[in-house]
Amino acid sequence: MSPAPAPRSNAVTLGWTAFWSGLAQEMVYPLLPVFVVVSLHSSPTALGVIEGLLGVGVTVARFAGGRAVDRGASPLRIAQVSYAVSLAARPLMALAPGIAVVGALRVADGLGKGGKDAPKDTLVASDAVAGSMGRAFGIQTMLDTFGSVVGPLLAGLLLLVVGHGETGLRIVFGLACLPAIGALVQLRRVHDAPPRPRVERGERPRLPRAFYVLLAAVTLFGLANSSDTLLLLRARSTGLSPAGIAFLFAAFNLVYAALSVPAGALSDRIGRRRTLALAWAAYVVVYAGFAVVDGTAGLVAIYLGYGIYYAAADGTVKAWVTSLVPHERRAHAFGLVAAAGGLLMLPASVLAGVLWDRAGPDAAFLVGSATATCALLVLLLAPSLRGGAGGVTNP
Repeated sequence: MSPAPAPRSNAVTLGWTAFWSGLAQEMVYPLLPVFVVVSLHSSPTALGVIEGLLGVGVTVARFAGGRAVDRGASPLRIAQVSYAVSLAARPLMALAPGIAVVGALRVADGLGKGGKDAPKDTLVASDAVAGSMGRAFGIQTMLDTFGSVVGPLLAGLLLLVVGHGETGLRIVFGLACLPAIGALVQLRRVHDAPPRPRVERGERPRLPRAFYVLLAAVTLFGLANSSDTLLLLRARSTGLSPAGIAFLFAAFNLVYAALSVPAGALSDRIGRRRTLALAWAAYVVVYAGFAVVDGTAGLVAIYLGYGIYYAAADGTVKAWVTSLVPHERRAHAFGLVAAAGGLLMLPASVLAGVLWDRAGPDAAFLVGSATATCALLVLLLAPSLRGGAGGVTNP
């Protein structure tokens, strides 16, 4: 009798789950600025509030998900429920009658997105080889992002057929239910991480100082990281159609996907701190560029460069946390870092929206660039982040 085939790694299986989920998400996300500001006759400030509230939902759910896994809950079960909430909220945007319902659906989407993050990272880390942890998270990010390439491409093609008006946008939103089903089917193939015994608070290992310094830098960077929908709204101000914005977003995600695995491997080779510093420096340059460049071609080129930041930042932070934190506290640490990244999205997005409405988009992007520079300086100058897991030698 032949032995049963070995299960596919969680990094790959969850990557394909994220592919379908990302496809569904990105059929909706790049079109939201046009839907909110043009179709629903709202403002950049309202768009910033909605996306900031989504960030709050992501933050609360990320923290709760990490805590639940550390207390013995099944990471697979939490991921399944969280994915289901997000995947239901996205196509329902097609039926939203006004800005309040859009906001409620975006918060629900955020709760699902945030709730799955720490359990998903725990599932990936549970069967990844220590020496290639950055590559494992890079594979996950790559497949996720390829879905984010196909999604806006499909949305743009559909808009060319059904039209760029409100009805066309709603049709595209509704069709996002199809890849959502694919994500739920793929999720059934994930194998759960071994259950963790419940550990009393006094017995839990302490989180190292370096982790808290990294957490502080990520939190400060979160104040600069307003919603990317404002970048898309800026691109539209140059005359791009909704389909053009969708195609631009697909190209951006293609750059992101193509660089994800090389960036993860780079962090394994030169260290997490240096790789993350490169990512945040790219963010500073992109936001400054959006403030000073006006032409369509220039903004398109800068926005494609934004993919460098995404490819190098997300997987590097997760791999660094994996290296810094004891296994028993890893899910909680993932939740804290992910929450810190979104904790200030509401004030950051509202501030950017208000600056846009009152002083123009240049002011909004310059403030974001300056704040990200401060976070970059913390990352580069903090002594506890030098060497060890952040240096060239990674555990």
